[in-house]
Amino acid sequence: MGIEKIGIAIVGCGTIFTNHIETVVHNDKVELMYLVDINEEKVKSLADRYNCEFSVNIDDVLRDERVDVVHILTPHYLHCEMAKKAILASKHVILEKPAGIELEDVQELKELSIKMNKQIAVVFQNRYNPSLLKAKEILDSNMLGDIKGLRAFITWERDKEYYDQDEWRGKWKTEGGGLLINQAIHTLDVMQWLGGEISEIKGHIDTRILNEVIEVEDTADATLKYKNGAVGLFYGSNNYVANSPIEIEIICDKGKLVLDNDTLWLRENENIQKIVADKKPNGSKSYWGNGHKIFINHVYDRLMKEEKVDIDIDIGLKALEIVQGIYNSSRNNAYYKMKYQDNICNVD
Repeated sequence: MGIEKIGIAIVGCGTIFTNHIETVVHNDKVELMYLVDINEEKVKSLADRYNCEFSVNIDDVLRDERVDVVHILTPHYLHCEMAKKAILASKHVILEKPAGIELEDVQELKELSIKMNKQIAVVFQNRYNPSLLKAKEILDSNMLGDIKGLRAFITWERDKEYYDQDEWRGKWKTEGGGLLINQAIHTLDVMQWLGGEISEIKGHIDTRILNEVIEVEDTADATLKYKNGAVGLFYGSNNYVANSPIEIEIICDKGKLVLDNDTLWLRENENIQKIVADKKPNGSKSYWGNGHKIFINHVYDRLMKEEKVDIDIDIGLKALEIVQGIYNSSRNNAYYKMKYQDNICNVD
């Protein structure tokens, strides 16, 4: 790849498109070459606005040698399929979560990326929130001692109107699940990132409000057993009346960290200290945070330097297994033992 400019194609111009395009057009080290979407009228209009070419077919774009990186922002069931095509065409990939629906497909995608020597960055942008970065720094420093337990809560609002906007949502075959695979996967990823490797999971899913609208879950809870002996508790629901900030508590030997209202607090004995507050972006999706811009620019920077990205396909695979582990546990009413947490499936 040349070091002067990275050629970019964005595939999928739906809800998350704005977060990607606004980063691309404000980075002078990259050049937007293509937008791709099955809605020709829509993608043509956007291409005119952003002064680039357009297509309704990803294959047309992948044949263009000027394209170095492909952003895949399509419905979940197309993630692996399109990422594989891009890798086979010798492109790097920025892949919106989840990395796929089935673990086996994501593992195959990982193996292919290794074979083709191409990188896949999976979008878990919340890891770049200042509050979570500081929490990670404190935990890694061991100033609070060993982690004893974690709990996390996500209560958002996803109503009938939300699911009616896109036909693929709310179906096992095309979305791969509901709350867990679409919204809560970010929180579950953070629970693993901060707490350490997970050994087994016991969980339950249910559809309590939207059962006449969707076939997937709108509510879930889980108990996570960590390899370091810690225990994690998770609860999530899309049935609340607002998109409330995510709450996370981490209890250690010498104190605890609390993420509340996008602010990190440290409590040691009776002393409570405000550590850092996340800057809230403007707009109706402010609860998504500011991480997309930081994440995407980081990926570009690493690729320009021919270095490894931080949040790669391995992390995408692990996060998906937590989600699938809860689904499996709920179906079988038993603990699910994690398989991918030690990278034991790496290709030699």
